[in-house]
Amino acid sequence: MNHSLYRSAMEGKVADLGQHKDALDGELTPNRNTVLHVAAQFGHLDYVKEVLEACPSLLCRLNIKKETPLHTAAREGHSEIVKAMIGRAKRLEEEVESGLVGAVKDMLRATNLDGDTALHVAARNCHLEGGKYLKVFKLLTESLERGWNEEEAKGIIKRRTKLHLKEVEGIMRDREEEVEEIMRADNEVDRDRALHMAVRNCLEKANRDTHLEVVKLLSKEDAEFQHPPNNFQETPLYLAAERGIMGVAIVDTLVETYKSLLTYSGPGGRTALHAAALKDFTGESTKKLLEWKKDLINQADKYGWIPLRYATCNGNKGGVKELLAMDGSQAYITTTNKGDQDTSTSNGNENGVRELLVMDESGAYITTTNKDDLDKAIHIAAAYGHNRVIKELLHIAPDCWEMVNSKGQNALHIAVDMNRNSVIDFILDQSWVGQLINQKDNEGNTPLHLLIASDCDSYYCDRLWMHHRADHLAFNGENMTPVDLVWSNLMEERMSTFTAIYIVDDTFLDSAGIGGGRNLACNGHVNYLAKLEKARGHEQQKRAEAEWKKDQERREAEEKKNKEAFELSVNLFQTIVIVAALIATITFAAAFTIPGGYDGNQGRDQGMAILSRASAFKAFVLTNTIAMVCSVTSIFLCLSAMGYSLSAKKEAFDIHHLNRYLGAAELIIISMFFLMIAFIAATFAVLAHAIALAVSTFAFVVLALPSVLIVQVQKYRDEQTNFYN
Repeated sequence: MNHSLYRSAMEGKVADLGQHKDALDGELTPNRNTVLHVAAQFGHLDYVKEVLEACPSLLCRLNIKKETPLHTAAREGHSEIVKAMIGRAKRLEEEVESGLVGAVKDMLRATNLDGDTALHVAARNCHLEGGKYLKVFKLLTESLERGWNEEEAKGIIKRRTKLHLKEVEGIMRDREEEVEEIMRADNEVDRDRALHMAVRNCLEKANRDTHLEVVKLLSKEDAEFQHPPNNFQETPLYLAAERGIMGVAIVDTLVETYKSLLTYSGPGGRTALHAAALKDFTGESTKKLLEWKKDLINQADKYGWIPLRYATCNGNKGGVKELLAMDGSQAYITTTNKGDQDTSTSNGNENGVRELLVMDESGAYITTTNKDDLDKAIHIAAAYGHNRVIKELLHIAPDCWEMVNSKGQNALHIAVDMNRNSVIDFILDQSWVGQLINQKDNEGNTPLHLLIASDCDSYYCDRLWMHHRADHLAFNGENMTPVDLVWSNLMEERMSTFTAIYIVDDTFLDSAGIGGGRNLACNGHVNYLAKLEKARGHEQQKRAEAEWKKDQERREAEEKKNKEAFELSVNLFQTIVIVAALIATITFAAAFTIPGGYDGNQGRDQGMAILSRASAFKAFVLTNTIAMVCSVTSIFLCLSAMGYSLSAKKEAFDIHHLNRYLGAAELIIISMFFLMIAFIAATFAVLAHAIALAVSTFAFVVLALPSVLIVQVQKYRDEQTNFYN
């Protein structure tokens, strides 16, 4: 194809089309796409209209995949282009000279190499655009979280997607307000998750609407055509149902338009209801299909699976609920075709199961048409670990727990055999568990027999084994009790002695003549009892050694902590001794270098302190003496603590060290306080003639410093006490 023509079709530049109008019929891409295919692919409506007017014969031209331009437009969801193509085809039919009689039906019924009509293509691709738009919204989210910047967001999207700039701008323009509103929400919900969910919903809705319009146009124009299966046995209805929530509206449109003419088959003998039960977790498609054709609930695929089995396997609780709720009178009606239930059950599709059981509650009891595979819905749910589906089944059909499969196994058998711990836990909490825990299958095995051979989690293993209704004397078809199986597994080395000790409680081992059941005297049970007892003794010894090792490690850690505390205490004591010695030195010197000096005049007072009669001087002497006594006592406490450690040969910080340390620290604080008072008193004594200066000094020290000291001392004591405790 001419490069300029291709570029104009890709970009929708109608003005550039004029110079190529005469050659449109012969211009093809390597895949034999015409210019109409290209314009339809990129969604340029005006360009498509111009091409249709210039060369209408391109409507029926096929590319290398035998696809018409209508296939391309339907795949991309361009409803306006589909409408334009159908309209042009109608006009061609009216133009007698064109010779194109039946052009519309020929175009609508044309199939590609896969046997798909345009309707097949539209139904198949109804979900694809949602992924593209969802990616755009995730990128928008990143931009919003970093602070909204439109140009930056455009750049990110252009770099990380293949979207055209106009598409990017359109998406941002349509959804920006909604995204920002969600981002502004302030609640306990995970905002990022809520944003993505809301964005995805609004975009998927927009995407569904585009393909829905295409489906409506195509089905309306040819409502009498049945649209047979394609080469892969897929019908449009099956394809739409397989798209889950994205195809709900299309399923509704097809059912309403074609009614009884609509085909519903799929590959593997499945129907559209199988697909909905497996993929539609809302249950809406399932409900619409059942309202349209209730008999679908009983149709099985080539494996004998009916829709309920798919929904149950997929955990679709909602589907189960809707199915059972719609027609409760059918709970015990045997259907003519027992195949559909297992599919929904195994896939856990709750909504699909609900819808199926709404139509026919007997589905809770019968899930397959294969006589060799009579698993019920509750067995399928138990096998796949879908507790929610089991609860839904029991809510609608409360006695379905009684059902057994072709092997005679109940739901607890299945859960134990498949190691579904959560299901075991759920069943053990039910009032009817006593009826299941000792029930035997066709081989005589109870769930306890199966437990011995399973790898169940130890907690659930213990819960089941020690259940008060569990019968440890129950024997199977080989005349073996569960404890006999323990011996057998031990002898054949299929079970370790440790596992045997754990599973089988001491009570049963100590009284093996009772707990061991019928085969105690054979198969070497006595020898293995001795072996197991020896192993138990060894295990107890190992546990004792482990406890001793644990205690030893704890003691070593405690000793290490005490040693570190002792080393710290030595450093602290040394610091206290140094400070106390300095205070003692200062107070000792102050006692002989008194304020005001000595009287040097001869007489009775010679050599006496000049200010000895002043009250301030007397206060100085008293406080200075107290400071000295406290500091010396502090030194004594520190030295006594060190002497205690040496005499007791201890390297640990105990209560003796703590008491002496706290006492020494308190005495240091007291001595510092009285040292400050002594300084104030001396200042008063020598500044008696400047009383204002003396008072201001006194006020500052008395009012400010004590408050600070008291707070700090209390904080210090608390910290030290917490540290050593």
